[in-house]
Amino acid sequence: MRNVNLNILKFLESINNFCLSLSKIGLEVSYQLSVISYQLSVISYQLSVISYQLSVISYQLSVISSLRKLPTPHTLHPTPYFPTPHP
Repeated sequence: MRNVNLNILKFLESINNFCLSLSKIGLEVSYQLSVISYQLSVISYQLSVISYQLSVISYQLSVISSLRKLPTPHTLHPTPYFPTPHP
């Protein structure tokens, strides 16, 4: 009877250890998920910064493009060509 009780206690202890290891794994997984969540929020912020920078660059390119279309005072405008008649 004593051996049976001892075996039951060992079995219960092994179940307890198994449950403890599962809870440690759960805590580790929970911690890793919180780290991943934080990293994703950092990446999201960085992407929003990049998106903003791209919109600024796009605006600057549109300004440059419109400035290239404007004639400057030093731009030579072509004069119309009128051929002179030959007798």
